[in-house]
Amino acid sequence: MRIEAAAALASLLLAGNAFAIEPWADADPEKLPERHEIGGIGVTADAEYRAQFIYVDPLSLTTEDQTRFNVMEHRLRIGGTIDYAEKVKLTTSLDLLDGVLFGDNGAFGGTPAADSGLKVTIRSPNNTKACVLARPGADPLDPNSYGWGLCEASPVKVRRLFAQVNTPVGALRIGRQPMSFGMGIQNTDGDGRRNRFGVAYTGDSVDRILFATKPLEAAKPKDARNTDENQGLLLIGMFDRISNGNPVVITDDVNQGAVALRFIEPIAGRLRDLELLLFYAHRWNKSYETRVNTLGGRAAFKLSRFHAGVDMVANLGTTKEVAAAYSLITNDPVVPQQIAQLGARAVARWDEPRFSAYVEFDYASGDSDPQSGTPLSQFRFAEDTNVGLLMFEHALYFQSARASSAAVEITRRLGADTFPAERINTRGSFTDAIAIFPQLDVRPHESVLLRGGVLVAWAPAPVLDPVQSLTRRDGQNIGDDLVNFVGGKPGNFYGVELDARAQWRFLDHFALDVEAAVLFAGDAFQDVNGRVSRSMLVQGRTTAFF
Repeated sequence: MRIEAAAALASLLLAGNAFAIEPWADADPEKLPERHEIGGIGVTADAEYRAQFIYVDPLSLTTEDQTRFNVMEHRLRIGGTIDYAEKVKLTTSLDLLDGVLFGDNGAFGGTPAADSGLKVTIRSPNNTKACVLARPGADPLDPNSYGWGLCEASPVKVRRLFAQVNTPVGALRIGRQPMSFGMGIQNTDGDGRRNRFGVAYTGDSVDRILFATKPLEAAKPKDARNTDENQGLLLIGMFDRISNGNPVVITDDVNQGAVALRFIEPIAGRLRDLELLLFYAHRWNKSYETRVNTLGGRAAFKLSRFHAGVDMVANLGTTKEVAAAYSLITNDPVVPQQIAQLGARAVARWDEPRFSAYVEFDYASGDSDPQSGTPLSQFRFAEDTNVGLLMFEHALYFQSARASSAAVEITRRLGADTFPAERINTRGSFTDAIAIFPQLDVRPHESVLLRGGVLVAWAPAPVLDPVQSLTRRDGQNIGDDLVNFVGGKPGNFYGVELDARAQWRFLDHFALDVEAAVLFAGDAFQDVNGRVSRSMLVQGRTTAFF
């Protein structure tokens, strides 16, 4: 079982909207929205509308049900900043109809409710999204009872809402803000259209008090100080209220403190876009004796046409929270479990005017023993830091979501107060895996991008369902009781995936994308009879942005 510290990355800049030049991401958008000034008041606004079609066949790689996944969804994102003399700022970002399906969906008189009793007479769509549910009348303790269904969708989500004041000694920011800036492996802001394959959704947010300053500038004369947030050394300190719990109880609060150093230099000798980052975060909770220390960093640079970068995170600590829930299944004593998780990504690319050669290496540690006496070692990438289109985004997501739903119900019926089984659901994240992902970009025209890639992935530890494995334990040795998410023998090879993307842009405010993938699944997805199907995906989207 895994537990994430969700560290506050130091790449959160003073402006909060700048886009770093990351070797693993597309520079889209390439620059900040334009600021318009009216008197002493400045306004910066941006908007993006996305409509997307997704088709997967089959979705379930081992069963006869849930063979196809077919949705059309959309989202409008609007946001901006209003400031006074660029000293006092208020920033917000809203998602409207995020993930809401095209059409009038649901059941008349049910939940979600359709607006018409006859499909032939439908006049108006409703707000419904796809979600994993148990089939009516099926055994809720069986993972095979779950599949994609329909749920009510919230029409508005507040992603960001924070105030910032730029003082002579630094910037103070308070409110709901990005957990990190850019596309990190443990957290991503979810902004822009920077994924090389697929899209980002809401990103990672946190309720935070942050102070950022440039300590080396303080000793300089006032007229010689460099206040550019995209150059020099930044020191950032943060306090996060992760969970308040019961307002009259202090011990159930979850808090986090973090400190970070980030050095940015656009031109450093022969190097360009040099970035060095180090950060440390500590998360604590008294109720479950949780102490998590997160250490991480990144480095990136350009040398002529060569661009490279590495991003690493380690989560270390202890907690009783997972053991407290799973002890209801195993009757094992509730003891602090060690947390030892590691994630890493390294990228190298060569960019020519008409093509780019790109290779990516990804690593997320796994956990081969779900018992309470063993370390929690499974690392999980941020949900919006995509690795491929199908293997992790849909195939593993679906298998783990079914297993997670059944596991949560098991622990709920046993009277659990906390539900670590919810985290079995990967939600499309890259986890418990090692991957090599070479890609090639071809640009036959300034408005056309063609991209292809071959994703090969395997697991450092056998891929297993922790709760179903625990329920099958019949002795001290759990090795012969372990099962994967579909009840098969745990395997290590996820498979090989072929990915393709074609994009056409118009007037730099509209993009049409078509993507496709074929997954040749390995033994990590096989059922008890060794069966697994090949799967394919096709998705298309239109995006208008300002």
